Amino acid sequence: MGNLLFSPSGRINKSDFMKGVGIIAVISALIKVIPMFSVSLGGILSLLSLVLLFPLFCLMIKRSHDGGKSGWMSIVWFILLLILIFIMYSIVPAMFGGDAYAEMKELTEAAVSEGAGLGEIIQISQEFQEGIAKNTALPSAILGFVVTMFWAFLINVFTGKDVEDNQFGPVA
Repeated sequence: MGNLLFSPSGRINKSDFMKGVGIIAVISALIKVIPMFSVSLGGILSLLSLVLLFPLFCLMIKRSHDGGKSGWMSIVWFILLLILIFIMYSIVPAMFGGDAYAEMKELTEAAVSEGAGLGEIIQISQEFQEGIAKNTALPSAILGFVVTMFWAFLINVFTGKDVEDNQFGPVA
């Protein structure tokens, strides 16, 4: 398991890649659910979840190697993941934030039209942070898992397999 998630060298086949990404996606989903119980703990763990990027990059690099490509290709895949996550986090609060999100949006728009400063706008968002976090935790966790697994599926579809040994190692 350690070699699968924490070493960027070598090659990895499609099924092991999906297993590794699945492990990371489940851990990430569990972290996203924490705000339902404790918003402050959820915020701290969300920052700590950045540690999951290293094993994700290791998996992407090895998957690129399996297709005979450089590990630098993983940057392209990472940018795609960031775009998908940005779209997800743009949609989830509006769909699942409930009354707290609607009220925060209304107050923020009113404050901006009145010429409020950044500090006042941040204060408005902090007032509604807990309600929005509790409403969006579960949908974010589920959608985050689905988006991550879809992204991994795309990588597998568009990254071929070098059927011979290559400069990155023997066939995986």
